[in-house]
Amino acid sequence: MPCCGVGAIPKTSTRGNYFFAHARRGECTTAPESSEHIYCKTLIARAALEAGWTVTTERPGVSPTGEEWVADVFCEKGNAKLALEVQLSPQTPEETVRRQMRYKASGVRAAWFFGERARPGTIPFDKDTPAFKLSAIVVGEPPIVERFDVSLPLFVTAMLQKRLTWTIPRYSRPHLVEFIEDVCWACKAPVKQVLEHMHGNGAAAGAALTPDDFYEGRWNLSANTVPSISNRLESLQADISNEELAAQGLNLVGRKDVINGKPTRFPFCNLCVHCRAPQNNFHLSKRIFESMRQAASPNDDWELGGPDLPAQQEEDEPPRFGIAVIPREVEGGGVWMLRESLTHAAS
Repeated sequence: MPCCGVGAIPKTSTRGNYFFAHARRGECTTAPESSEHIYCKTLIARAALEAGWTVTTERPGVSPTGEEWVADVFCEKGNAKLALEVQLSPQTPEETVRRQMRYKASGVRAAWFFGERARPGTIPFDKDTPAFKLSAIVVGEPPIVERFDVSLPLFVTAMLQKRLTWTIPRYSRPHLVEFIEDVCWACKAPVKQVLEHMHGNGAAAGAALTPDDFYEGRWNLSANTVPSISNRLESLQADISNEELAAQGLNLVGRKDVINGKPTRFPFCNLCVHCRAPQNNFHLSKRIFESMRQAASPNDDWELGGPDLPAQQEEDEPPRFGIAVIPREVEGGGVWMLRESLTHAAS
């Protein structure tokens, strides 16, 4: 026996699983394998044999630095060497990585199958340490590899057939930008003055923002003073480039520390997308107020405390607000994926 050097004899369990046992009782302190552990190893070994690999269970080896190891199921095909480990007893992530690196130093790739008690919760290992969680193990019923919803034998078959791939998903997480329609004072071209934005990460988990989300749950309207507009535009510029704004037909955002020969404490403003002329934030605040006043109920008192409005705007159709969608993709964490769907049926 590899654990103590005592002679071994082959045996067959009541469920037909082959294993070796000590020929005689001695002082070996190695804990016996559980029936669940033997069962999972048998499922893996049979699947590997049927996939055309040479298989050895409890295969001993040694790393270049002299560290010994014993693989639960050792698979060979040509120059490829793969150790498949069934870990049902508790094991820390650090110990798993240490054993994985020992296999790597020995020129052996390895993958891990964890039982419920070995590592509760998710399996966060990366591409270098493939690890998968098994459902509750009942001898005689092939366990399911969780998240893939596939039986252990079929999963091993897919792995050995190179149908298991490491994938880095990409997700749509667009930003939203609020604007108001206007006319550039310099070139007289119609423009969309940028007002505010919503970061794509503000969406619910797994979702992407839509224009309907911009005002969802927003009870307090934003202040539209010159300082607040400048501050919001500064925040927007940190997340969204002028190239992205221009692609949606929106004004650009820039910093003008001196306007009409006078320094300003609130320098961020719209720049006309056509002629790049800076747009006055005070004019913009009046434009917003006028649009809101004209759209309000006749019973609403908008005259109290409101800014003076140009006479020529009184009878105009109120300028319209809108929401532009800025396309944006983010890279998710890497995950293992099966290239084609499989069924629960066990081999």
